[in-house]
Amino acid sequence: MRMRRSPAPVLLALAAASALAGCGGEAGQAGGGLGIATTQTVTAPTGGTTTTTLEGTTRATATTTAPGTTGRAGRVAGGRLTFRAMTIRLAPEWRATRDAADRVAVASGGACHRSVGGVDCPGFLLLGPSQIAIGHELGPYRPERVWHPGTGVEGCPADRDGLVEQTPARPRTAGFAKVGTNRAVYRVWVVPCLDATTLKPEGSYRQRVWYLPSSGILVVDEWSTPGLAGVLAAATFA
Repeated sequence: MRMRRSPAPVLLALAAASALAGCGGEAGQAGGGLGIATTQTVTAPTGGTTTTTLEGTTRATATTTAPGTTGRAGRVAGGRLTFRAMTIRLAPEWRATRDAADRVAVASGGACHRSVGGVDCPGFLLLGPSQIAIGHELGPYRPERVWHPGTGVEGCPADRDGLVEQTPARPRTAGFAKVGTNRAVYRVWVVPCLDATTLKPEGSYRQRVWYLPSSGILVVDEWSTPGLAGVLAAATFA
């Protein structure tokens, strides 16, 4: 997952186009793509647990079970992840990193892609109130609009530099989904992708969003992360 950027070549190519959306900065920096922190290593005692706090995120504490943990400060490999009042169990190959205020990025283990704007890794985002407040073109997120925190041109996940997205007018699915004992507002958007140079259609991708307004949590998945719906359905809340 990533933040938003506005590449000049794409902006020029789309000067006459409308309703297209923007992408993120350098990985591992605030305002960047999914950065995996490589700071202080946390050593787990044999047969015990390692607890890593994703510093600066409200109640964002994560626990991984030893042995075999490769946890680092700000990075969680598998195990349990608590974001605000919600705790989910990460798949063994998933890696969680706090890469901005009120924001945790979870990489699902797929191949990462480097673009002009930084590095993108397949996965999903956990967003808190300050991120929800800028969830649509720097204004508050609204379920009737696609999640798009920037105001510029957005590249499609498969190729940030070569493909740009065209904002859909309505969601493919609009309803509710189980997140633990709570019911989340659930949306699935099918986002068309256009060639950045010719503007010809080049496929699409799905954006899935789970929104828990009372908990101040927004989950965004633009990579069709396998197993995510089940993980959220099994979530627990403090």
